[in-house]
Amino acid sequence: MKYATLILPVALVMLSACNSDPYKNAIMTRGAALYASKNYTQALPLLREAAQANNPDAQLLLAKSYDFGHGVPANMKEAVKWYTAAANGGNANAQDNLGTCYATGSGVPKNLVKAFSLYNQAAAQNDASALNNLGLCYLNGEGTEADPGMAAECFRRAAKLGNSNGQYNLGRCYFHGLGVEQDLEQSKQWVKKAALQGHKNATAFMEDNEWI
Repeated sequence: MKYATLILPVALVMLSACNSDPYKNAIMTRGAALYASKNYTQALPLLREAAQANNPDAQLLLAKSYDFGHGVPANMKEAVKWYTAAANGGNANAQDNLGTCYATGSGVPKNLVKAFSLYNQAAAQNDASALNNLGLCYLNGEGTEADPGMAAECFRRAAKLGNSNGQYNLGRCYFHGLGVEQDLEQSKQWVKKAALQGHKNATAFMEDNEWI
């Protein structure tokens, strides 16, 4: 799923410290490894078992399976169910993705206030994607009052964590003087960082401004 310029990566996640059962950890480790190598059919039974044992990382990957149709037919209601479980377990990635579900009305009724709250929870854990999404909420006044200064600060934090969307959006803030003093050199630097990561909008922005 996408929100604005957000691209959500699918990657191997860290094991939660909350699950100390060696057997369950082994199941999660094996399931996550299979998922990362795109062996979704083999991964799903293991992830489901770990998810039902309340492992937030397994719940996240199971949610992504239903979100993106990895090994199962895409089903946003099931995705939301498992994103919610993982988010309630404190998983920042799940909080961010669940926020996007509420922001776009995917699998749940659209609720921008709920989305903003979830992005805040994930951003408090320094999740780069959530920081970028929180910045978009502040920039566009979605789920909260518009605050360009807060938007730019969220984009800056995401950008410094290497998030290409945050870099691109921070560059745009400097270009237009949104929440920061206009600075075309700073704009160019941040947009270029995003473009070097393959961010298509950043590349187009540079071409439009003859920075390439």
